[in-house]
Amino acid sequence: MKNSKAGIFSLGLLLAFGGGPLQAQAPAPKEGYQYPELLVVPRASQRLATLANQESKSRARTHFVLQAPAFFTLLAGASAMSMKEAKSKEAAAIASGIGLGWLVGTFGLGAMYTPYRTAQQDIAALGDKTQEQSLAKERRAEEALYFPAYVMRRVQYIAAFTNFAGAIAITSLPEENDKVKAVAGVAAVMAFLPLVFDHPWITNYDQQQDYKKRIYGPVAELTLLPEVSHAQPLEPRISWVPGFAYSLRF
Repeated sequence: MKNSKAGIFSLGLLLAFGGGPLQAQAPAPKEGYQYPELLVVPRASQRLATLANQESKSRARTHFVLQAPAFFTLLAGASAMSMKEAKSKEAAAIASGIGLGWLVGTFGLGAMYTPYRTAQQDIAALGDKTQEQSLAKERRAEEALYFPAYVMRRVQYIAAFTNFAGAIAITSLPEENDKVKAVAGVAAVMAFLPLVFDHPWITNYDQQQDYKKRIYGPVAELTLLPEVSHAQPLEPRISWVPGFAYSLRF
């Protein structure tokens, strides 16, 4: 009976005070109601325009997080070319090929592929006179931010694995050469650089998504929380008590 009364009392408090958030962002304007794409600052289209203007200037360092490991893999392979055994030279050629391949590939990617500028040119032609047009424009801009990040999340794992394999191929050689193996050891560590520091394409998209999530937070509200009673160890009872929930993110 006591638990029943406590439950009824808790439910009454929840209905009386827990109907809405105690703390939340000010109500959205009517035009942007329930559309976080239109409420986030900066909007995806604004971020895309900024990144498109910066893309040509930052092209040389955009893929640095992939190029640095590739350089050390190439350096390790080139150093191993001085080793005498045929197996060592074969491993050196493989490591050199991996490093050179990633360097050429990333420099070529930076020269020929400009995802932000290309998308900005397409989106600039879209109108934004109505809410529907604005929403379509923002969602197209978000897609333009998402696709390079989606591709790069997979590329960074491939880069880390291949560069690490090339470096380990040299460090595991039976032929002794402390200098070469030290360089290869550094290359093996550097191979994980893309997994430690995100590529700018990934950072740009994640930051935009984080700003959009913050529109709904912080949120605080009353709720019911379970309380387990161990008065009878073999038959624990669960009762519900009023509680306070607080979230910084939606």
